[in-house]
Amino acid sequence: MSKLSASDIQNQIKTLGSSWQVTSHGHLFKEFIFDDFLKPLGFANKIAALAEQMQHHPDLTVRWGKLGVEIWTHSENSLTQKDFDLAQRIESL
Repeated sequence: MSKLSASDIQNQIKTLGSSWQVTSHGHLFKEFIFDDFLKPLGFANKIAALAEQMQHHPDLTVRWGKLGVEIWTHSENSLTQKDFDLAQRIESL
């Protein structure tokens, strides 16, 4: 996987929607909001199963009412197309 250019990243972000952001570290991030603890945990498990299928693993942070999802390609220390593919598939869960 090769690193995406800044303009490619901006174009990809537009297709995902405004709820996904690029962090100061250059990672994709989205926080999902829930009304209890078990729902974010259950959603994290769905993402984990998807990540295993894709062999691309995000950082997941489960808190009461929230699930943080942070994605980047570790080997490139940057964003690649695979990151946006995973984010798009997470959106479809």
